[in-house]
Amino acid sequence: MTDHVLSVYASIKEIDRPDWSAVVNSVNAPAFYDYAFLRAYEQIPLQETENFFYLTFGKPAVAVLPACIQSTGDALGSISGLALPDRLPGDHILLTHVAHCYDTVIPANPGALTPSLADQACRALADLARQSGLKWFAFQNVDGSGVLAKLLTAAQLTKIPMNTRFRRPVATYATVQDYVADIPSKSGRAALRRSHGQARRAGMRVASPDPASGAAEAVELCRRTTARHGTADYYPERLHEFVARAGDLVTVTEVRLGGRLATAAICLSDSMRFHLWAGGIDYEVTTQIDSAFPLMLWPAVEETIMRRRPVFEAGRGNAAAKLRFHLEPLPLFAFVGRP
Repeated sequence: MTDHVLSVYASIKEIDRPDWSAVVNSVNAPAFYDYAFLRAYEQIPLQETENFFYLTFGKPAVAVLPACIQSTGDALGSISGLALPDRLPGDHILLTHVAHCYDTVIPANPGALTPSLADQACRALADLARQSGLKWFAFQNVDGSGVLAKLLTAAQLTKIPMNTRFRRPVATYATVQDYVADIPSKSGRAALRRSHGQARRAGMRVASPDPASGAAEAVELCRRTTARHGTADYYPERLHEFVARAGDLVTVTEVRLGGRLATAAICLSDSMRFHLWAGGIDYEVTTQIDSAFPLMLWPAVEETIMRRRPVFEAGRGNAAAKLRFHLEPLPLFAFVGRP
């Protein structure tokens, strides 16, 4: 089959927003492929990035794909943990998305994501990696059970386990209480209700500050929390600038106990999903709460249902709490190629 016409751009601003969005919207792609997210990330990269590339396939485009050159010594250790052959300190890699995206796809019009298209995308990435003097290119955080995983395996990329993301379909729930009632574990249901009740008795107040301001207090709590867990560089100081620039996609939720900020969540929304993308907990303020995670989970699920999004996305990490509260694990993989 003949390849699609390939165009490669150095900035998302070189592509007309309606053209990019038409493809992304045709398949209800995750928020990480929204023009506003990519523009904000290019302007305020949350990790060191050498070059951005934006690939379009066809004229007009039937598929699009962002990529960038980043260090193999990433803040989360996700890329350095892939055991890349011949990796040396200071090496870089061409990735199809950034570490802050946990749902990597090739946005393509219905019916366009074929073996031929996947093969062309891999060859295009290999060429870009070779031209940039890199040893590898990779798709990271790919759903191992999805169509893309099968296509990349067929294209002979090496499949390597990465981490797990958590999600929950919520279309059948009319209220957050329905979701809680559906948790199979009696202890899980009780723990979520108990923590939420404790928070209410402690004077819980929920607020949604305007992300256009940068949500400085919420961002700082997220940064302190990730630093506590050993990944301080994952959310740099400029996160508040990113939140302000991506404001159209962002919802910020703050939970206060006795007037003090207890938890904060920075959430993203697309046509199918509501994402609890970044979260922070003040463990001193929440000492009287059995489990602080429900203070982020409850309002996020409630928002998902209210917005009529079919899926709640809870990101990666904190597996024990997420499994306890009936969030479904989805194993993620990297697919690595050599130029």
